[in-house]
Amino acid sequence: MLKKPMSQRARTLRFVAEFAEQDGWPRERLLALQRHRLQRTIAHALLHSPYYRDLATKLGGSPRRLQDFPVLTKSALMAEFDRILADPQLNRALVEDHLNRHGSTVELFRKYHVFPTGGSSGIRGTIVYDRVTRLLGIATTLRWLQRMGVGEGTRVIGIGAATSIHVSNHVFHELRKNRPDAPALDVTMPMAALVEGLNRYRPEVLISYPSILRELALEQLAGRLSIAPRRCSSVSEMLAPEVRRLAFDAWGARVIDSYATTETGIIATDCEESDGLHLMEELMIVENVDEEYRPVRLGTVGERILVTTLFNPVLPLIRYEITDRVALAAEPCRCGRPHWRLASIQGRREEMLDLPAKDGGTTRVAPVHFRDALLLDPGVRQYQIETRTQGLHLRIVLSPDAGDPAGTMDRLRRVVEVELAKVGARPVVTIEPVDRIERIAGSGKAPLVMRPR
Repeated sequence: MLKKPMSQRARTLRFVAEFAEQDGWPRERLLALQRHRLQRTIAHALLHSPYYRDLATKLGGSPRRLQDFPVLTKSALMAEFDRILADPQLNRALVEDHLNRHGSTVELFRKYHVFPTGGSSGIRGTIVYDRVTRLLGIATTLRWLQRMGVGEGTRVIGIGAATSIHVSNHVFHELRKNRPDAPALDVTMPMAALVEGLNRYRPEVLISYPSILRELALEQLAGRLSIAPRRCSSVSEMLAPEVRRLAFDAWGARVIDSYATTETGIIATDCEESDGLHLMEELMIVENVDEEYRPVRLGTVGERILVTTLFNPVLPLIRYEITDRVALAAEPCRCGRPHWRLASIQGRREEMLDLPAKDGGTTRVAPVHFRDALLLDPGVRQYQIETRTQGLHLRIVLSPDAGDPAGTMDRLRRVVEVELAKVGARPVVTIEPVDRIERIAGSGKAPLVMRPR
């Protein structure tokens, strides 16, 4: 008797159960699964992708080690897109035309999902997933929610991108499917509309960008928002310690962080220890490397990461470059999960600031060095940095309770100058009060650093 094909929901739940089981594996077993999937990924790419097949010829054989492969940048991915694809039906023109005509909600050839990606890199890209890969992505999200105690009946709300072409919009749409009373909120809405929707729904779990979580926490502390989430989670932007503190002050809730990209899906998620983010090592390999693409020691901040996905047969990504500066943990987590951790995420290389140094010349500074000083100030609602020839220009959205704007601007300028002096920088710092920080079209992220065109 023929078996009925497994439904998409049943397959997704099976993936969720597998992820839950793997949380309890010994690390050696997890790494053995990762090695097996790497060899399968390489074999598939060499057989079905013209790009990797030609690469093997140039290398004089069949590469088996990860280090045998060159780095794949986003610009190289898009330039070689047609040849990297492992399905000859597909090409870049066809995929982009489908995306422009139908968006990400309609399957291409009734089996492929197409998403655009841009984010802080400024390079527009396109990613293709098959149906099974898409279900895996949903399963990783469901497992992440399970770890936060989210069940079928939990009142959970996600506030992400407004447009359906962004992955966060799809994720939060999935959350609303079984929660018909949950409002459809997005990060482009006025704060008053978000407050009204949340006060009506009263979520138990709140998920959004850190910049939105911070504003909502300030609304709660000001008495305009009245909700009591037991958990919060951050997505899409870098989470600052100050946002964690504000969320706890406002709601007594812990913020569970996550780290993901459109190209790779979820890369890592926080655990109850809040001591770094556990990598999804059953689905990918993450290399932390320096400026010359050499591996960096555990505990050391690298200049970029290289991600090899082990789950997407239609668009194999081997050593795909993501320009985030991270450090891998130096020891296992106390929670007992076998997955290694990112100890810290310090932002994108593109956000690094080359500033005049106190002793002449220039010095390279990460915004993290003065971020907390700004976020700790009660007068600051949001901020954005623009690099200029002689230094920095800050755009500041002031809190309604900021008091004298001129005095606040002067205080903030002096605070930033003091923090920069501690790391050897002496730029000219100017500050401008603005009504709002514009978000990136599509993703809805608020870019931290703007550079002159």
